[in-house]
Amino acid sequence: MQLIGEYPVALDDKGRMRLPTALLRQLGDKPGGEGSGYEFVVNRGFEKCLTLYPKPVWDAIAAKLSRLNRFNDRNRAFIRSFYLGAYPITTDSADRILLQKTLMDYANFSKEAILVAMDDRIEIWSPEAHAQVAGIDSNTFADLANDVMGGGTDGVGDIEL
Repeated sequence: MQLIGEYPVALDDKGRMRLPTALLRQLGDKPGGEGSGYEFVVNRGFEKCLTLYPKPVWDAIAAKLSRLNRFNDRNRAFIRSFYLGAYPITTDSADRILLQKTLMDYANFSKEAILVAMDDRIEIWSPEAHAQVAGIDSNTFADLANDVMGGGTDGVGDIEL
């Protein structure tokens, strides 16, 4: 699964947002057929955003987490933090999802959000926080690309583009 695109969305007073059709098309057919909804898990992102995982992606991550040694305090802390605020979500008949107030408060948004599709997951940002992370200047982005993709001491180096 490779999701791409940025999508501004509105949230209603209950915290519901409609997932854009262009994004849902990338997910393929609904797992349970036409009468069912798309299944996701949402949790707190690494920055002040939310992360929306298609259920199969979440299940794969959860399987990896279940193999971590829970007697290791760093593993326990990571597992606890990762699951903090995680909720299952299914789209309704209008392709809307309902976000919990605690998650909306964490990500600092109420009426609008920006969905950023990234590979196999979707980040949900407040417009203000999105503008801040999207405002990286071209030189900083070039340096980052070199570090990550250029094969330097910290880069992967073996990715062919």
